[in-house]
Amino acid sequence: MKQGLLIYKREDYRVNESYVAMLMEYGKKNQLYIQFVFYEDLQLGVDEDGLWMSHKGKRLEEVDFAINRSRESMLSKQLEFMGIRVFNSYEVTYLANHKGRTHQFISSLGIPSLKTSFFYPEFMKSEKVPFKYPFVIKAPEGHGGTEVFMVHTGDELQQILREYEHKEWILQEICSHVGEDVRVFVIGGKIIGAIRRYSQTDFRANYCLGGKIEWYDLREEQKKLVECILKHLPCDYVGIDFMIDGKGKFIFNELEDVVGSRSLYTLKRVDTAKLYIEHVAKSLGNKNV
Repeated sequence: MKQGLLIYKREDYRVNESYVAMLMEYGKKNQLYIQFVFYEDLQLGVDEDGLWMSHKGKRLEEVDFAINRSRESMLSKQLEFMGIRVFNSYEVTYLANHKGRTHQFISSLGIPSLKTSFFYPEFMKSEKVPFKYPFVIKAPEGHGGTEVFMVHTGDELQQILREYEHKEWILQEICSHVGEDVRVFVIGGKIIGAIRRYSQTDFRANYCLGGKIEWYDLREEQKKLVECILKHLPCDYVGIDFMIDGKGKFIFNELEDVVGSRSLYTLKRVDTAKLYIEHVAKSLGNKNV
């Protein structure tokens, strides 16, 4: 039986307890022994024998795989150097959890993306931002719609910069269809479904922020955009978000490493926990899957 870790941060676990339980249960059904651990209880390091990892002070041995839901790419890299199969990989976690790096990567593939500027308050003058007001400002490492603001004036921008002392920000032009996007869910490098998210009260369409949802049938040209990303960045389980322009075409917005799937369960379309664990088991050579 393969032995692995399921890793969450404490703050994320509080809203994902039921999903964690589902992952653990499906693990048993697929001959996987999964130990749930909090990221905050792990310690990483190196010594004369090489790389090591401990949990609550006890060295962890014989770990075959790890499902990293902590968003910490350094943890993924440590585990990979130790020969442990990590879901998602270090590359996915490293790119997805910094919006600037994500847009650099997507642009290199020639995929349409929101017009974006990387802004560093320490040495860039806010009165010389490259976009007209209003525009959107995002913390590059935010997720779930947090620390995302629409700014209408220079005073609003200055207030945000004072209140949130981040060293870098992402600035983006506003898409023609504000408050609407499509999230494409991918497991094992395959599209398993898509959800249209929309809001009539907020420019952010996130379901966790009160946005509405409905099933979305992808067109062939939209699938090809997703497949292009997956060709260059193999993903175990991610969400890929697109805005929709005035002509109905996809414009890339964000890549979610630790993607939530409440919307899929609400619509009773896809059991992502089951599919994800089956993918993990198959990737580890479980012939019963």
